[in-house]
Amino acid sequence: ASTGSDANETAYKAAFIWRRAVERGDVDFTPEEIASSMNNKAPGAPEYSIMSFDGGFHGRTFGSLATTRSKAIHKLDVPSFDWPSAPFPKLQYPLDQFAMENAAEEERCIHEVERIIDNNPKPVAAVVVEPIQSEGGDNHASANFFRELRRVTERRGVLLIVDEVQTGVGPSGKFWAHEHWNLPSPPDMVTFSKKAQAAGFYYGRKDLRPKQPYRQFNTWMGDPARALVFKAIWEEISRLNLVENAAQTGKHLFDSLEALAKKYPH
Repeated sequence: ASTGSDANETAYKAAFIWRRAVERGDVDFTPEEIASSMNNKAPGAPEYSIMSFDGGFHGRTFGSLATTRSKAIHKLDVPSFDWPSAPFPKLQYPLDQFAMENAAEEERCIHEVERIIDNNPKPVAAVVVEPIQSEGGDNHASANFFRELRRVTERRGVLLIVDEVQTGVGPSGKFWAHEHWNLPSPPDMVTFSKKAQAAGFYYGRKDLRPKQPYRQFNTWMGDPARALVFKAIWEEISRLNLVENAAQTGKHLFDSLEALAKKYPH
């Protein structure tokens, strides 16, 4: 892939292909599927959806834009898919003073995720979420929220896509921000771009790789030059211990701001 939008778009396609393969079983495409796909109709073009979160940003191409919920200016005048969106927790600060309220807010959002997956007329193939809603306003949720989200998606046979386009490659104090969550099982797909100077997604499930060739392809996919650039960036980050430096610097900045907030509460 060449951009973060492209990375997410490709991950969404992988989710749809996987979902249909599970339903179809180990058989070939039918003539009806082949013919209907050329008219953008089911069963060849099934009515699946990707669920995102209010405030999320996942890109500006058609599929990724349909899951973007951060700014109207990105979406105005552009036809889109009718895909669902769930509320993202709106935490109150300071966190230690609103622990009960924030736990209740996250539980409310998880229940909404469950309700949408269970009732949406277009079956949800995957849920996409950012570790931190960056463009949406620097919105955070607890690690427990994301662990519960992982459990919900696993129980319902829905893929979890973690969009690390903005948070990946070290700035959170981990190479991938979702490492902070200590998930019961890994995300099904993780998308990346920006600081990697390359774009794409990685996955651990063999069944997310389409059996047929040429289904996930464009001019810049598998670009060896981009792969070499990302490899060099990765090696330099490791050599200079930049992820640990980000963790230490971030802790110092956060602790200092906390001290200032207590010293000057108003």
